[in-house]
Amino acid sequence: MAIKAETRKRLWGRSGNRCAKCRAELVRSDEGGLPGAMVGEEAHIIARSPGGARYEPLDPKARDGYDNLILLCANDHSEVDAQPSRHTVASLRTMKRRHELWVKSRLHGPTSDNGPTLVTVMRSGNDLWPLINRAFGWQFGMPEGLSEEEEDLIDSALQTITDWCDISTDVELQGLRSVREAKRSMTAEVDSLAGAGFLLLGGQRQAAWGGGEVTGPVVVLEVMRPEDLEPLRLPATEQGASAPEARDRS
Repeated sequence: MAIKAETRKRLWGRSGNRCAKCRAELVRSDEGGLPGAMVGEEAHIIARSPGGARYEPLDPKARDGYDNLILLCANDHSEVDAQPSRHTVASLRTMKRRHELWVKSRLHGPTSDNGPTLVTVMRSGNDLWPLINRAFGWQFGMPEGLSEEEEDLIDSALQTITDWCDISTDVELQGLRSVREAKRSMTAEVDSLAGAGFLLLGGQRQAAWGGGEVTGPVVVLEVMRPEDLEPLRLPATEQGASAPEARDRS
């Protein structure tokens, strides 16, 4: 079974014409009288044939499906297949997910903004929906010193939330049932983060693109450990108050 044209378009589009490993451009333009070149390769995470890198039995449809493909330059494709013990199925899926988040942040990130943003703790999809609905872009933050499992969890949660942001206008047009589905999906991600000991903070700021020609809201999402949440500086008579759920993000 061959890779479908729709799957190819999705892979190249979400990869931003960049290698998921080194982020080099994969379609190079004509330059200096020399013809351009395509150096991108649609690599299988789980090999198509027995004996290939990371091979395991897989349904033929899934084998050539989007989830089993990663876009790489020729050099990195050769490397990941030559070193399957280093570049495992899990590590390649993580690489792909992080790369797509990177592409999103570059495509949707503003060229300027209006300063600090007040962020509050997101408890559910009900909190997130007003932030992401019709937003123009995103900015992310996460703690340092994470384990691979924690990084995967956070990457997956942010990917799901930004995916809903991408289609929020269509979801809203489909009606309340679709909006509830989106909220439930995001609530599940918030709960998974909470179960691993993380808080998700969210806010929104106005930002500009193209030198100010286009302005719109940008969602600010930050994953934090509760102990890293900065306490509000209160007057001496209120020092016993509990830590707040809001902070100012620059």
